Amino acid sequence: MYTKTLLLILFSAFSASASTLPVFARAKNTTIAAAANSTSSAATGGADFGTCTPTMDFQFGRAGRKATEGTFLPTDAVVAQGQQDALNPNIITNRICDQLTNVCAANQAAKDLCTAAKATVAGLGTKDATTATAFNSALGF
Repeated sequence: MYTKTLLLILFSAFSASASTLPVFARAKNTTIAAAANSTSSAATGGADFGTCTPTMDFQFGRAGRKATEGTFLPTDAVVAQGQQDALNPNIITNRICDQLTNVCAANQAAKDLCTAAKATVAGLGTKDATTATAFNSALGF
């Protein structure tokens, strides 16, 4: 219970700080789209995810699955292209991290951050919504 509460607090903090990005982006004469896809701050070690948003989603009852069967899938259409949903979150975290190199033009800091987030998920051993939240939070989303 404590872990879920802590993750919720961290997620809320990231959400609150993310809402200020467009204002900061305009002040720096950069595009809002670039600010939304780029998490370039001290908290993420200068990670720039390029053209992608490397997050994953957990849902029950996706097409072709039982209503009680929860699966993971990347949220970014470019990252998810050709990828089926998976019961194992490690399949999706691996796909997301691979796509940072293959199609997203992410920098090395983003790739390193993704590798660390992938290891976090592997260490959790969970297969539910908290798993997706932990991965996304580890990336700064």
